[in-house]
Amino acid sequence: MPAKSSKTPRRATHSLEQILSTAIEILDREGSKGLTLRRLAGELGGGLGSIYWYVDGKDEMLSLACDALVGRALVAAETHTSDGPALETDDPVIVEAIGDLRRTAMALFDQTQIHPWLAPQLHAQGAATPNSLRYWERLGRPLARIGLTPTQQFNGSTALSGYVTGVAAEMSAQDLHADPHRPKAERLDEIVSQWLASDPDEFSWLHSMADEFRRHDDDEQFAAGLDLLLGGLVRQALARSTDRD
Repeated sequence: MPAKSSKTPRRATHSLEQILSTAIEILDREGSKGLTLRRLAGELGGGLGSIYWYVDGKDEMLSLACDALVGRALVAAETHTSDGPALETDDPVIVEAIGDLRRTAMALFDQTQIHPWLAPQLHAQGAATPNSLRYWERLGRPLARIGLTPTQQFNGSTALSGYVTGVAAEMSAQDLHADPHRPKAERLDEIVSQWLASDPDEFSWLHSMADEFRRHDDDEQFAAGLDLLLGGLVRQALARSTDRD
């Protein structure tokens, strides 16, 4: 990134990597509201000029922090271990493409669990940074390889991207408003008790889901929903292949 010399000293006293690392530490501790450039400069042990060497303000710093973590996810996706569901085909092109999609999605989800502020920020800003665009590219290419139409590729890639950030953002919001001193099991029991206090005739399905909700695992729930999306893309690819035959 070129230096923003109109607002800066002759050189920056900290590297961009140092600044981003400290910014991410603050964000992990206190969320986006806790990050200010003055706070960042204080933790770095320098003046604001070094930060303004790289960014114009807090919003740009947030975007750079998001971009750095999406970049980590792209690297992690290369070696991510992700066992997906049994597919309706053994076509090697489809099997490889779906594996690539699942690893890419799971790698970003993993980053959102390490950094709870990341998903809401990504969900709000969209594909606005270089690594976010690379991430979208990484979702789109496998869909092209399995023969989906351009419309199917666009819809599929945006559905996958929105699912990852949307579900992760919802999980982050729930954790943010939860009492950190109460065990999760206790909080789930309270919600279930509210369900069971409702009219069993009007809310019969919710009553039937009480035990399932009580023992559910967020990571498993996320992976199951992802696999439903991937399964739908496989069926679209198989239908396209049949039509061409």
